[in-house]
Amino acid sequence: MMTTPIISIANLSKSYQNNLVLNSLSWDIEQGDIVALLGKNGAGKSTLLETIMNLRNGDQGELKLWDKHWEQLDQPTREKIGFVAQDIKGFEWMRVSDFLSYIGGFFPTWNKDYCEQLQSRWNLDPKKRVGDLSGGQSQILHVIQALSIKPELLILDEPVAHLDPSMRRQFLSELIELTCELNSTVVFSSHIVSDLERVANKVALLQNGIIDYYYDVEQLKSSIAHVKISADIPIEQTPLFTEFVNWRPLTNGATASVVRPLESSIENIAAQSNTNIETTPLSLEDWYLEVSHAAG
Repeated sequence: MMTTPIISIANLSKSYQNNLVLNSLSWDIEQGDIVALLGKNGAGKSTLLETIMNLRNGDQGELKLWDKHWEQLDQPTREKIGFVAQDIKGFEWMRVSDFLSYIGGFFPTWNKDYCEQLQSRWNLDPKKRVGDLSGGQSQILHVIQALSIKPELLILDEPVAHLDPSMRRQFLSELIELTCELNSTVVFSSHIVSDLERVANKVALLQNGIIDYYYDVEQLKSSIAHVKISADIPIEQTPLFTEFVNWRPLTNGATASVVRPLESSIENIAAQSNTNIETTPLSLEDWYLEVSHAAG
């Protein structure tokens, strides 16, 4: 049975002056998925997430949440959405506990006990002023605010950039618990590829204005590899090897990479090309470097 995506984007474009950031981008995200959004600096990740949150308008295209445009969403539905921006300013004069209570008051699902548990667990002083928090503490504050409303949809823009490894691990554990408890949908951007292996079940890569890769993490990990093609002469990349990237001819064959699930198996390609092909699995971090290099 087909289900309606929580987020549905069709042909979304956005430019800043002459810089095309989103280029007819289409993307569907299903309920319960934890999606890691990767991309280089300036690729448009923040623009995309802020457009999903209706903080920016696209130049063209269509975006729906729960199969409705933003202006069609009623208030109870909007209250199901949590968001943490990359850079947050404001409320510097308030104490941490007052800030969380004030913002939480706008959300009927805000859980005061859970909020206080997170403050204690992450050593965030409730009496400290928001403006006196470090970069990492400020991130934790806004993550606590977003998590404690128990959102059905959670959008996070670089939520762990200033956190140490221990805090990142705690944060990722909370995400897993949230999705298990509520079947929540999470989209988070990050430059820390190792984090997505711990928590995400889907990975998306934004480059050249589109979602160029969007795969189940386990499916992707079982497919990606370095390949060595052995032969008596250098091998140029023919249509038979069109799915390989970063092709490098050698005196006795070639090397390349597989960066997405292949339509034909390695064994079939080797048989058709009359070559021997050896594979070495890629880590997701190496995969990210490979696809970024392939894109130029």
